[in-house]
Amino acid sequence: MKLSGGRLLTGIELDRTGSVPLYRQLYLQIRQQILAGRLPGGTRLPSTRTLCKEQDLSRITILNAFDLLTAEGFLTTRTGSGTFVCAEWEGRGTAVDEPRKPPRLSTLSQSVLSLRSDHFSGISYAAWEPDCPTSFLPSHPAFDAFPLHVWRRLINRHLRQSTKAMLGYGEVKGLLRLREEIAKYVYDARGIDCSAEQVVIVSGAQQAFNLLGMLLLDPQDSIWMEDPGHIAARIALQAQGCRIVPLRIDAQGIDVQQGLRECPEARLAFTTPSRQHPLGISMSYARRLELIEWASRNHSWIIEDDCDSEFRYQSRPQPSLYAMDQWARVIHVGTFSKVLYPSLRLGYVILPEALVGPFCAMRAVMDRSPSTLLQAATADFMSEGHFLGHIRRMRSLYQARQACLLDKLQQRVGNFMQLKPVDAGMHLIGWLAPELDDQFIAQELARYQTHTYALSDYCMERYLPPGLLIGFAGTPEDQAGDKVEALAQALLKMGYTL
Repeated sequence: MKLSGGRLLTGIELDRTGSVPLYRQLYLQIRQQILAGRLPGGTRLPSTRTLCKEQDLSRITILNAFDLLTAEGFLTTRTGSGTFVCAEWEGRGTAVDEPRKPPRLSTLSQSVLSLRSDHFSGISYAAWEPDCPTSFLPSHPAFDAFPLHVWRRLINRHLRQSTKAMLGYGEVKGLLRLREEIAKYVYDARGIDCSAEQVVIVSGAQQAFNLLGMLLLDPQDSIWMEDPGHIAARIALQAQGCRIVPLRIDAQGIDVQQGLRECPEARLAFTTPSRQHPLGISMSYARRLELIEWASRNHSWIIEDDCDSEFRYQSRPQPSLYAMDQWARVIHVGTFSKVLYPSLRLGYVILPEALVGPFCAMRAVMDRSPSTLLQAATADFMSEGHFLGHIRRMRSLYQARQACLLDKLQQRVGNFMQLKPVDAGMHLIGWLAPELDDQFIAQELARYQTHTYALSDYCMERYLPPGLLIGFAGTPEDQAGDKVEALAQALLKMGYTL
């Protein structure tokens, strides 16, 4: 509505105690009203005298705001008539009132959104607090046991070196010193004989899965995936438009014979042989040979995610697939997220020599190397012996935490779920009665601030009993009783008998 005395400026709210000058606040709010269509072109504004009274402002404050708006083409002054919104903004309100259409996304984006919404429909990450006393999330290490004093010293050492090498973009493959330390470590720990040139530093295993998918797969290619299996890896590879072939897990690991029956021509197999995620089974030596021989005959690839290989409590792990591979068909992926801490965002890929160049070319287009500062600190952490010492301490700590938590769980909720100790990894599985819905239970537990994952979230085909993944790495022994009691009380409130 246009009034002879000018349009009333409603909705102007000025903060007289803030640091932003009043003239600029007035300028920004009038500008926003014009852009939003609430002040369409041709609207006459109140006189400066009227605004002085309405807003309790000095005339110079209003003139300064009007001068800025006039200079930017929002307002125009007509001699003898007053100040008006420029005619170019006529009809602005009509467009703003129209319902907004959803953005046009690529097929890949739509696929990722769909896949992620399916995955994250159960657990609300927004509701989870890192220090929540009733959190059993299995993917988080013992934050309270990380040697921050050592890490701080190493970070400060490199912060004092404001060199081009430290502050620049860094090498495409990652810091050479870190790649050399990783090559030494995997040789000693996993039997992998590779050069530093075959190691590429990435921003965690998830980035490795995405880059490998783009490098090796075309739409409609078939992929063998463990079922149940690694959710994030499945999403990354499935988003490339590939067809997932779910293979069941038996006592020896991924069922290669099922893969040969259902899809022998698969382009790639993804596996977690050291400790199958999430079931915790170690792939047998015979099954490893069987998988590698299939990849060699079929000219296919194997992505080996060395999940939780550092944390074994009873026996030494089997040799890695990469170490057993004579035909250069295996790609080894490792990460520092669990052995150090997740927000470090450092992982690594060990590639057959023929893939190093193509992978680095893809990497250079998609991303830069992670923070050189963090890479340098991690290299020092490894070269000075802190890394292996930390792993040994965490093995002992996690073994004790598992035993304590398992004892408390069996005493309090042993009639509701069946639990057994594991000889590797960071979580137990609490097996539930077949008639129960583990996804529903996980969702309801989250309402009581008790967080865990449902085993069904990891499954593509439902052939296993329901279960809950219960992390023990982040549960100090002196908190185990309270956490288990909180879990028990939540289940009782949900109507279950313990």
